[in-house]
Amino acid sequence: MTVRTRTPALKAALVTATLAALTLTACELPDKKDDAKAAEHTEKPVATVSAPTASPTPSSAPSDPKAGSAGTPAGQSDTKRPSATATGRPGAYHLVAAAQAGGYRQLTGAAAPSDVPVDPGDVGSGMNVLVTAYGSAPSGPREVLVVGVDGLTAVDGKRMEHMIRGMVDYVNGDGGSVPQDASMRDYAAGPLGGTLQCMPAQDAFPAAICAWADKNTVVVAYFDSLSADAAAQKLAQMRGDLEK
Repeated sequence: MTVRTRTPALKAALVTATLAALTLTACELPDKKDDAKAAEHTEKPVATVSAPTASPTPSSAPSDPKAGSAGTPAGQSDTKRPSATATGRPGAYHLVAAAQAGGYRQLTGAAAPSDVPVDPGDVGSGMNVLVTAYGSAPSGPREVLVVGVDGLTAVDGKRMEHMIRGMVDYVNGDGGSVPQDASMRDYAAGPLGGTLQCMPAQDAFPAAICAWADKNTVVVAYFDSLSADAAAQKLAQMRGDLEK
């Protein structure tokens, strides 16, 4: 039987080979760790942020605040200015309880009306109701009863008719007798314009119910002792004192 023994040269070769293998293994370990880390980072999902899509059409340039609209010079507003009143006095008309109207004197004290004998209709903000009476002297007797409303912005024919009917009811309820076939007739309204109408208000003696309406006021009046024709002229005169 042959027994092989390792020579010193063979031992040296084995030792050298073993050391070389260990050196290669040690060098490969860090690379494997780095590869594992890289794989780890690669496998994780990455959030995606979309960029805003550009508008297909360019946005308009900011307007110059100093520039006006077309046809308007820069630095000036294109708001329309109020036009001047074509006819009549500028501004709105108002009713006033004048101390004298059309040659009559305003009744005062116990002779003055104590309530509103005629319903003026709806009265909103900025509107006022006038109730007054006139005669030859402040103490009476009464010759004209006046009920009106102002603060309107347009001619109100329905309100005028409503107040005329109210005056008819008042006269009939106060002992009078308005003719059933009586109807309002148009008369000259005077320099203040609008509509002025009158009709007979009694069968037994001269009396009249008159009314006027314009864009700011409606007034109804009862004349105790004037015909419709005479009352129309008198009311046109009184308007200059009652409507300002």
